[in-house]
Amino acid sequence: MNHEYIQALQNRKQELLKALKCAEADLKHAPEGRIRASQNGNGFQQFYHVTSKTGFSGKYMNAKSKPLVSALIQKEYDGVFLQRARKEIELIDNLIEFQGKELAEKSEEELHKSKRKYISPYILDEKSYAESWENESFIASTYKPEEKIYPTNKGEMVRSKSEELLADMYYDLGIPYRYECKLVLKDGRAKYPDFTLLDVKRRRVIYHEHLGILEDDE
Repeated sequence: MNHEYIQALQNRKQELLKALKCAEADLKHAPEGRIRASQNGNGFQQFYHVTSKTGFSGKYMNAKSKPLVSALIQKEYDGVFLQRARKEIELIDNLIEFQGKELAEKSEEELHKSKRKYISPYILDEKSYAESWENESFIASTYKPEEKIYPTNKGEMVRSKSEELLADMYYDLGIPYRYECKLVLKDGRAKYPDFTLLDVKRRRVIYHEHLGILEDDE
């Protein structure tokens, strides 16, 4: 969940940066001055083009001035947008930094190492989650153990050279896996997929059944 949250923040930041660039470019070509709006006695909106930086008096804008009115109001909006977008980007950067340092999952780091083994964390960080999963006992296939003749970097034996290569690849990439772990299907049948992988970031299990007998047409 943390990875997905950080990714969402990064996506939002990229969206803001793209819009920020457009707004900055538009602002460079905006007309001078600003718009002051008021209502007359009949409730009709009136616009005035103010060119003074401190004053409020300006030239009345009639119907023919609509393009300039629109451009000046867009200019006002651009200024507000830029201010808020920059502030949001700053907040996102702070949140991303915070997530890396102040995660609730890292509460145990506040305790001395000698005390940590006595606690039961409410939320595990990715490393602890992976270690917990790998330390769980599981039922492995007992089918023809004599066929398991290929050693892996993890220190286990597999049935084929291709499975050895796959196991070593997962191990070297730091992807937790179980070899021929029992999987009970919805209908109650038990299967033993070649590899049961743990997607640590999304906290889900993926099954990899390797088709290794390519010379067998059936």
